[in-house]
Amino acid sequence: MSNEPVKPGPLPPPVPQQVIGYATPANPAWHPPPPGPQPGDSTTQKVFDTVAGPNIRLKDNLIQLVCVIVGAVIGGVIGRFKGDQMGMLIGILAGLVGALVLSGLVIGILRFFGAVKK
Repeated sequence: MSNEPVKPGPLPPPVPQQVIGYATPANPAWHPPPPGPQPGDSTTQKVFDTVAGPNIRLKDNLIQLVCVIVGAVIGGVIGRFKGDQMGMLIGILAGLVGALVLSGLVIGILRFFGAVKK
């Protein structure tokens, strides 16, 4: 064995790096949004629309209120024709719950697809 130091081999050529095109005043292609919440932008409402949670839109709540009232009236009328006052109360309750579930489902589906489009 020899006591001579081992010479390192030649280094590999450098790997070319990708150039990132940052936005500059000369290249205004991209403008970052200003910090803070944007007008009309509600992160909470987006979560409510796409996942689950309460709906805080007045228009949706008024639509659902009208649907529930109409469902309760229709259920009461049908229940009254099918029986006595107890049938009418059962019809009102069934119409109220049915209209609540159906209108909530329709509003939820519409808001989900609206949020997915955006």
